[in-house]
Amino acid sequence: MFITHNKVRMNDTDMAGILYFANQFRFVHDAWEDFVEKENISFKKVLHEENFLFVIVHAEADYFAPLDIGDKLEIHVSVETIGNSSFTMLYQIYKEDKTEAGLAKIVHVTIDKKTRKKISIPSHLKELLHKHLK
Repeated sequence: MFITHNKVRMNDTDMAGILYFANQFRFVHDAWEDFVEKENISFKKVLHEENFLFVIVHAEADYFAPLDIGDKLEIHVSVETIGNSSFTMLYQIYKEDKTEAGLAKIVHVTIDKKTRKKISIPSHLKELLHKHLK
């Protein structure tokens, strides 16, 4: 499991000062970027040198507790499942007091960059994902 941190900012909230629901996905995507960077996968390299991409094909989120402006977040990132061409990332979002505020699951599929067709997860990516399998 990989752990990263974030904070609820004013522009993340609605008029009541509570997290606007869609912004939970921003925290998840920030955590994904932090995870990829920590694992030394360069998005620049993937986009310009690799023959594959990993695209999002499904996203879901649950909300368990409100998040307010200034709340400090701890986001736990793990891999829920690994298939032949897809993998599911799990994101658990906790408030500073350890209250679980949200959960998100994102399904990625690896595709050939040129044909845009599904391909098997490249071995180096699959090996990295296995390190974080829940």
